[in-house]
Amino acid sequence: MQIRPEPAKALSARQECEVVRAAVARNPASAPLRLRLARLLNQLDAFDEAIAVLTAPAAGMLDCAGCLALATARFARDQPGDTALACDAATHAEALATTDAERSAALAEQAKALLRMDGHGVARDRLSEALRLDPSNANACRRLVTELLRTGEAEAVIVMTDRLAAQGIGHARLFAARMLAFARLGRIEEARATTDLPAFRYRQPLAPPPGWADIGTFNTALVEELKTHPGLRYERHGTASHGTWRIDALATGAAPIARALLAQIAETAERHVAALSDSTHPWLAARADHGELRSWCVITEGDGFEQWHAHPFGWMSGVYYAQVPDAVITGSDAGGCIAFGLPDGLIGPEMAARFGEDLVRPQPGLLMLFPSHSYHRTFPHGATDRRICVSFDIWPA
Repeated sequence: MQIRPEPAKALSARQECEVVRAAVARNPASAPLRLRLARLLNQLDAFDEAIAVLTAPAAGMLDCAGCLALATARFARDQPGDTALACDAATHAEALATTDAERSAALAEQAKALLRMDGHGVARDRLSEALRLDPSNANACRRLVTELLRTGEAEAVIVMTDRLAAQGIGHARLFAARMLAFARLGRIEEARATTDLPAFRYRQPLAPPPGWADIGTFNTALVEELKTHPGLRYERHGTASHGTWRIDALATGAAPIARALLAQIAETAERHVAALSDSTHPWLAARADHGELRSWCVITEGDGFEQWHAHPFGWMSGVYYAQVPDAVITGSDAGGCIAFGLPDGLIGPEMAARFGEDLVRPQPGLLMLFPSHSYHRTFPHGATDRRICVSFDIWPA
């Protein structure tokens, strides 16, 4: 697998938004410009403005993509009436769809609204149809799996994911679904084998990038660069983070140190993947010939943390620690640590306890790699200093 860092961006999402907003003002009838602006606004959590952009008289009739962007904004804003309006937008998207993939995406969004409105039976039908039209629809897979687990139908999850795997599907949400279903059924060893962290993980100090004498000096310079990054923002809707600052795309603007880090991580990850056994494990079989490393930065205050989550869009994921409070480095409790395991909210406390947790204490310069479907969480560190890490996914490219 050849792994390359994501292409560098000249502008942050906020900066690009200003450029596109000005372009829309000059050409208000341009549907592609309005769609681009709405997507940027959704990314920036400016949901009121995204809705206004897409529903303004000048917007005219939306196409399928515009309707789906409108549904996204309404779901995220979540004011009274927004769920029903999101469902309407997704229904319009289905009517305007020209491909099975578009119809599948629209059906998955309809199902999301129906689940919020307790229309569980109809939602399941929509999700099943979405997967029939596009077996690779990861959102439909996740929502149907969550619904099946909610009703205690873990065996049905195994059957469904077996069928998808037979069709050549191998995304992170499928592997996560199988892991959860096996654990829910008490088949703990099969659940552990689905991610097989002891065989596939990587936990080593990162070598300094070329031109740097030691990793400590490099980290100091990296942290200073991150503090003035144009993409720095507080929180973002839809992420697992709570009480954190973040940078959504590290390779933005003049960020030479961040780019050196990403290049070093990509090189290290490529060597690690090459060293993995050519076993018949489904996760290894799903790797692409080429991967793209997509990164973001998480800066955690003392009470910040990340809830249980996996990385749905990657094949392999990881984290690099640039700064760790002394209280975490020398601590003896879970404060500031990262834990790998399974969320008890989906499989129950007993099965989560049987699956077990692997607690890792961060150190400055530590690089970790793991399959993207591995569930993990972090704990508040309680220190006055911030913990600063760079997270990333390796997407099939």
